[in-house]
Amino acid sequence: MNNIIIFPVIFFFLYTSPKLEVEKSIWECCGFSNAAAKEFLQDDSLHTIYLIKQSWHTAIVFHTEDIDTTILPEVKYFSNAELIDIGWGDEAFYQHPDFDWDLAYQALFYGNPSTIRMEGIFISMLQYFNISEIVVELKINDEQLKILLNYISDTIWRDENDSSKILSTQYLSRIYFFKANGSYHLFNTCNTWLANGLEQAGFDLEDDIILTEQLFNEAAKFGDVLKAE
Repeated sequence: MNNIIIFPVIFFFLYTSPKLEVEKSIWECCGFSNAAAKEFLQDDSLHTIYLIKQSWHTAIVFHTEDIDTTILPEVKYFSNAELIDIGWGDEAFYQHPDFDWDLAYQALFYGNPSTIRMEGIFISMLQYFNISEIVVELKINDEQLKILLNYISDTIWRDENDSSKILSTQYLSRIYFFKANGSYHLFNTCNTWLANGLEQAGFDLEDDIILTEQLFNEAAKFGDVLKAE
């Protein structure tokens, strides 16, 4: 395969920016009135999470206060952060500070070791969303939150003492990369990991999600699109 073919393929999988095509809101489909939908969204018993896209980075974002440290002790590195951004990727490509075509090719077409990236967000939520290309808000209950946190924890590689392994840190230790379980490749991307977690939490997504466009179009059926470029 020559570079003329390879580079567009890599660009498609890493940079695809979804067009969120939802003809009806989930509330209309389920027969809720606007008033009932508003009441649901303001239900204090629910937690708010976000799916975000920033260039090739796709992640799930939690309010720090919602994360149970007994399930995900790694959040101890982000004290005083308003939000925690969590995503998965190829171990070499994801930790590289700049875009690298060779690493991108290897990430997609080889079964490489994976990493889970956690970032503490110390700017305001509005500022963080302003630097994101796409933001989808989802409301979840206590049980769904617990399922998602356990799912994330299970993707982290741990030794016999149940300790995770830090691969590297960046940006004054605001970003941590941990060794993860499983391999990263074309058919097991950051979008796949995230979609699997959402499915375990009870969201009915289409099967075999590998593209960013697929993930965000599915998420838009259940959540509120706050931003889409």
